[in-house]
Amino acid sequence: MKQPKILAAATALPARRYTQQEILEACAEAFPDLMRRPAHRDIFENAGVFERYLAEPLPFYLEGHDFETRNNAHIRHALALARAALRSCADRAGRSLDVLSHLLSVTTTGLATPSIEARLAQEMSLPRAMERTPIFGAGCAGGAVGLARAAAFLRGRPEAVAAVLSAELCSLCFDPAEPTLLKIVSAALFGDGAAAVLLAGPDAEAGQPVAEILASASFLIPDSLHVMGWDFTERGMRLLLSPDAPRIVEQSARQAVEPFLKSQGLGLRDVDLFLLHPGSLKILESFEKALGLSPEHTRLSRDSLRRYGNISSASVLFILEEALRTRRPKAGSTALLAAMGPGFSCEMSLLRLL
Repeated sequence: MKQPKILAAATALPARRYTQQEILEACAEAFPDLMRRPAHRDIFENAGVFERYLAEPLPFYLEGHDFETRNNAHIRHALALARAALRSCADRAGRSLDVLSHLLSVTTTGLATPSIEARLAQEMSLPRAMERTPIFGAGCAGGAVGLARAAAFLRGRPEAVAAVLSAELCSLCFDPAEPTLLKIVSAALFGDGAAAVLLAGPDAEAGQPVAEILASASFLIPDSLHVMGWDFTERGMRLLLSPDAPRIVEQSARQAVEPFLKSQGLGLRDVDLFLLHPGSLKILESFEKALGLSPEHTRLSRDSLRRYGNISSASVLFILEEALRTRRPKAGSTALLAAMGPGFSCEMSLLRLL
């Protein structure tokens, strides 16, 4: 059976890059009492993040802006980064965006109505008949969700071309008004960025595709609504991230992945490349334990966490772009793309490199 194809992937980053040490020092200024404790400073050392990119200069985050100010900044930066990622993706594929039939936009770190893809459609003069799907609330799994939904659309419209956009400004959810341990954890982990993937249906004039999406699946973990998400407060979005998350990933990842692979006639040993969302170093290590993987298997994920931090839904698309562009394995290789997100769920796609 012919399958939807990936034509290209691209990413975009803010101009401001900060080391983990610089972020630690900013947190020490924001939360002096909390950061006096050696264990809290060790969170930065053990996060697996060396540097990341932020939308605003560090002093902005210490000024305690209200939600309206931070969310307006989210919209502004999300548009700029998403536009850059989408154009770069089209350039790599050698395709005009005039052929787009469907644009899916993913975010979980800001609110926009009209949504990001609607604003881009106006700004970039994208096709008027283009269908749009904004996806909010899938969290770190959003990039995998967007990819799966685009593939499903293209199976029903085999001549069409679609794009997935993820723009996450995690830093703009930071509010120094409430000193908590979770604020320190989020500061140690998260970064900003955007990613785009251009896809074509099996009957579209696709040029030179780089991969095909063989199948996708979701696995919802029972009694796990508390693991990850947002509280919505008068100050904006307050992160929910349970310390149970690594344990739940370790207990459930194999239950999700093995039946999915079995449905495609495969086992874990048949997977050549693992593209796993690096929610944190502990989450990644839990994935490794559950699936019997070594750090070498998750090298792309570890490198992405080190260079960019956790960019929520965009991270797994950053890893996909890296795999396709600079560390591409041989044609015919099988790749498992997977991410855990609020729900608490595991979202998966099986790819074949072309």
